[in-house]
Amino acid sequence: MKPDKTDKNQTPMEIRIDRLGARGDGIADIADNPVFVPFVLPGETVSVRLGKQRGAGRVATLQEIVEESADRRVPDCRHFGDCGGCAAQHLAVPAYLTWKQGMIDVALVRRGIRADILPVISVPPASRRRIRLAFRKAGGRMIVGFRTRSSDLIVDIADCPVALPEVVALIPQLRDFLNGRIDRGEIGITQTIEGADVVIAARGEPDLDIRLDAPEFCTASGIARLSWIAGGGKNDGVPEPVITLTAPSVRFGDVRVRIPPDSFLQPTAAGEAALSTFVLDAVGGAGGGASTIADLYAGCGAFSLPMAVAGKTVHAVEGLAAQTAALQAVSAALNLTAETRDLVRQPLRAAELARFDAVVLDPPRAGAAEQIGNLAGSGVPLIVYVSCNPASFARDARTLIDSGYTLGPVQPVDQFLWSHHVELSVIFRRY
Repeated sequence: MKPDKTDKNQTPMEIRIDRLGARGDGIADIADNPVFVPFVLPGETVSVRLGKQRGAGRVATLQEIVEESADRRVPDCRHFGDCGGCAAQHLAVPAYLTWKQGMIDVALVRRGIRADILPVISVPPASRRRIRLAFRKAGGRMIVGFRTRSSDLIVDIADCPVALPEVVALIPQLRDFLNGRIDRGEIGITQTIEGADVVIAARGEPDLDIRLDAPEFCTASGIARLSWIAGGGKNDGVPEPVITLTAPSVRFGDVRVRIPPDSFLQPTAAGEAALSTFVLDAVGGAGGGASTIADLYAGCGAFSLPMAVAGKTVHAVEGLAAQTAALQAVSAALNLTAETRDLVRQPLRAAELARFDAVVLDPPRAGAAEQIGNLAGSGVPLIVYVSCNPASFARDARTLIDSGYTLGPVQPVDQFLWSHHVELSVIFRRY
């Protein structure tokens, strides 16, 4: 990582880093005003130039590391420090895992919650099966990669130690295919059993050349399906398949599911297995525990299907009709029903939830604010909460605790390796 050469009019100053923040920045507390410095570690003395305001503090740019921490390690990726995909490749493993635990603890303490936080379950490098990249034509060539921190600039990546090798190998092929055909947009890549499921989001519709060239390109590149979202962003529309060579599928336990384009999946198979095991153990597995279960924000069935295979009666609720349809297509032999329902606009009422022995929920990053009050008032004896955002989880946990639920040990799961994201799973019981 090269020192930042910006803010040359500012006089450099030496500061000592006190702690690591939730975004992975080193934080120095100076006269009760935090200074945020990317890519530095607690205990390090660094030379910085102060920059713009951020909340009550200032962002600083690193000029030199004067005294290194013993927890500093050599990053695995040549792009680290430029690419915004990772925040903590420079942090040694024990300190890194402690930081991930601490992110959850800080979020809970801010809501007045004390909890037992278990050791982190962490996935190995080169295991991410799902990534989203940006692309743009610049200087006569196509740039494909992750955006920099707090910027729309794109780092043109040649490799990525986080993603599956099959996913990384596809990047230069997509770069060549897009060059001369489209100027900018985003690419979602999901590795499935049949090959890559690729979604391109761009301003316009795919032109005739793209449609004509897609079959040969996808066959040569191992792409099972190529889809398109017109508008430029993943939330702008429904993906339209340009070509499907083989319908992509994934396995949830023993069940193989044909997934729609741009489906929500856990980012790694290993992380999904850890979360699914936690959920199944929580509801009692085969032959015991809860018998009737609601699975909210169910996706394509990552938790619903293993529970149903174990003999549970499961009602899955999902906001996207295509994902509900994928789940329904494999549910015939199981005690599983699926419902398409937007839980923001139409959360399940307490009376609807009261018939279940347990509720499993895995909401998006914003959490389950619209649903959690009804869940708290339902009297369901067991709630299993899977979260990808400690802050929204802590808010929802406070609601459940205040209504009489007891919070169990928190299991962190680190699927977004070296980033500032961490997932967790936890059990709430009402006695």
